[in-house]
Amino acid sequence: MTELSPAVAAEPELDRAEWRRFRLLVGGYMASSFGSYLNMVALQLFVYQTTGSAVATGLFLVLRMASGFLAGLAGGTVAARLPRRAVMISCDLAQASVLLVFALSPNGIRVALLPVLAVSIGALSTTNQLLLRATVPDLVGAEHRMRANGLLVTGRAVAMALGFATGGLLVSWVGYQAAFLVDAGTFCVSALVLVTVRLRFPRPVQVRRQEKPGLARQGRFVLLALTAAPPVLAIVIVRCVDALGSASHQVGIPIYATQLQPGNPAGFVGNFWAAWAVGLFAAHQLVTRIYRSGPRHDERAFVISTAVMSVAFIAAFSGLGQPWVLLVALIAGLADGFTEITYTTRVQAEPDPARGMFFGLTAMAENAGLGIGLLVAAGLLEMWTPLVVAALMHGVVVVLAAGYLVRTTPRPGDRATTSS
Repeated sequence: MTELSPAVAAEPELDRAEWRRFRLLVGGYMASSFGSYLNMVALQLFVYQTTGSAVATGLFLVLRMASGFLAGLAGGTVAARLPRRAVMISCDLAQASVLLVFALSPNGIRVALLPVLAVSIGALSTTNQLLLRATVPDLVGAEHRMRANGLLVTGRAVAMALGFATGGLLVSWVGYQAAFLVDAGTFCVSALVLVTVRLRFPRPVQVRRQEKPGLARQGRFVLLALTAAPPVLAIVIVRCVDALGSASHQVGIPIYATQLQPGNPAGFVGNFWAAWAVGLFAAHQLVTRIYRSGPRHDERAFVISTAVMSVAFIAAFSGLGQPWVLLVALIAGLADGFTEITYTTRVQAEPDPARGMFFGLTAMAENAGLGIGLLVAAGLLEMWTPLVVAALMHGVVVVLAAGYLVRTTPRPGDRATTSS
């Protein structure tokens, strides 16, 4: 009988020195992720308070995501044809430089620099993220990539909790300039780790020998690769629709918090995302217990966890009491972390240069889905309640997931055919 979800062939355990080096890389990733979430809070506050316009704030976010989309478009080429360590260091230092210039500029010039900041952060952070994901199998080996992805997701959870918690506090205590300087410093820490820690990044010349396409040929290569790997195509589609659905709760939670706790909406939002981050933090432990024998090509688990996350976010708007809504937020974070680990691990099973191409495609899908979703959710929330909007947009994710699971569930006749 043909095995439908084979485990990756076993490899020797990494020694302690290699895991120590990878954990240092995770520490640098945590620093830059903390910076990303810190500037997500501080920059949105700065844009809104400086311009006094919700439209300007929305345009800043859309420009940032559009830049991430374009970075995903070029990400496969970058991953295949350029030295990844050097590119990641350059991305960190470029973000630090732009933030440093922004922090030290007079307030009038800062406003003029906002489009530059949106483009640079969107493009550079997306490039850095997809290069790191594509490189994990080279750093730790294919057999250990799920454990490594779990460590990265755990680091992101800690960074997110700290970034969201301290963003507003830093601005209120020390002002925007100091907050942006701290932000720039986090990217310098990440670059320093990449410079000093000995890590096994792949050589670009080895990839170039396999494939040196022009842009049109590369586009055809991606289409052929997706045709040859339909499970990855399904993942890309689900990630896009999931990002679109996620826009409903990103826009809806502040509105719902204001309706539910008009005296302290910020407290509700902070508690909600703190509980979500706890769930994200616990996802690594859950994955470790489920996949004791090593990573598998488990697209169904990815789709199921995506649907669970969507159902949890719908439930969060249903008027539950404070303890229950925090439990729902924790479940959403747990499912989100599980989804992130299983998705990343599955795409990493593809060989280079296809792996970098696929991570670029998922980055494009995520940025496009979220950007369109933010516009749709903002319009729908003018007419309907957050619960209705979340049920509609996350409901699309649940329906898509259910259709995928029905389509891929083996039937008795299929098993008989496979056995023969």
